[in-house]
Amino acid sequence: MNAKFKFVFIAILTGMVAVISCTLCSCSNEDEQLEISNSNVSVNSVDFVATFTKEQQELLDNTGYPFKTNEQKNAWNNVISSTIPTTWGLFDDPREVAKTRAVGIYGSYPAQYWTMLRVKLLQLPIKIKDEAILAIEEIENKTNIRFYNSIEDEEYYEPGHIKLPNIAVRMDNGAIEGSGSFGLVGGEQYINVPTVLEQASNDDIKRFFIHAFCNAAGMFNEQQRKDRDDYVIINLNNVKSNCKSVFTKITQNYTMQGNFDYFSITLAASTDYSNGSGNTIMKTGNYNIAKNYTLSYNDIYFLNGHYLPYIARTDNYIELDDTYYPNGQKLTEAERLQLQTQLNSQRGLYGEPPLSGRAILVEW
Repeated sequence: MNAKFKFVFIAILTGMVAVISCTLCSCSNEDEQLEISNSNVSVNSVDFVATFTKEQQELLDNTGYPFKTNEQKNAWNNVISSTIPTTWGLFDDPREVAKTRAVGIYGSYPAQYWTMLRVKLLQLPIKIKDEAILAIEEIENKTNIRFYNSIEDEEYYEPGHIKLPNIAVRMDNGAIEGSGSFGLVGGEQYINVPTVLEQASNDDIKRFFIHAFCNAAGMFNEQQRKDRDDYVIINLNNVKSNCKSVFTKITQNYTMQGNFDYFSITLAASTDYSNGSGNTIMKTGNYNIAKNYTLSYNDIYFLNGHYLPYIARTDNYIELDDTYYPNGQKLTEAERLQLQTQLNSQRGLYGEPPLSGRAILVEW
């Protein structure tokens, strides 16, 4: 077991699945590996800015947290409606009148987490598309998150003319920075890719997409933690005016599950978002922060704590791919089947999910 975690176990309580974990211990190995040199910091990296919706910003201003309590649904401790397939990306059935806004018909739905991330890659240059696919594959290989290619799905579900949620990845010719959303907004939301990203290295393009998909999956940026001032120094005067939200402190930040993570894919490097006046963020002690190119242990731990690895299906059965504990250990086949059976029984479904119900996956 990884020394970073004391214990993690799965409990079935009152018909709901919960993940229970202890407070994370510090990891001295990672602390010793901290890069404090300039060698990996580039002033030419393309920035990505996830922004809050108007409703999320109002909630943040009023409560210190941009999601309502009943919107913080995740696959470990919430039951998905028994009448919808997991590939819809939602926990609630949008065909119920009271919940139609869950798919953006009457407004946004900042639900924070998805069941599966529904993604469309729209007319992207080959280099950009290839690295976006590699980012998706890395997240799927290291976490419980599963993506669903919704490019061939109908835009609306009939009857009811319900627009299902999608993350549409598209080029934005007029932008210098990339942009996107935090969590499930509802309806069509976007990851906007600036054309200048084509000039970046393959590693920087992949880094851009891992960061963007993690924000869309419900993660905030590491420098937004409420305790960040104990670990980093923010130089807002050096931050581009349209990027200051990246450093907005969230006083009830859900990533407060362990020590500040200098290795998170969501942590800004020292020269990220700079207006040219100097570094934007430094480690306390005036050390540079290098760019991170992959998911950290804490990133993986967080995502695994909120997602289950659903296999895409067109029916209402739940089927699980190999499941991972936060330390990377797979569930045994018996444990996987027990969890899968428990989830289906909550929907009134019994027996093995039939193979005929699996969705035919579309190539990216």
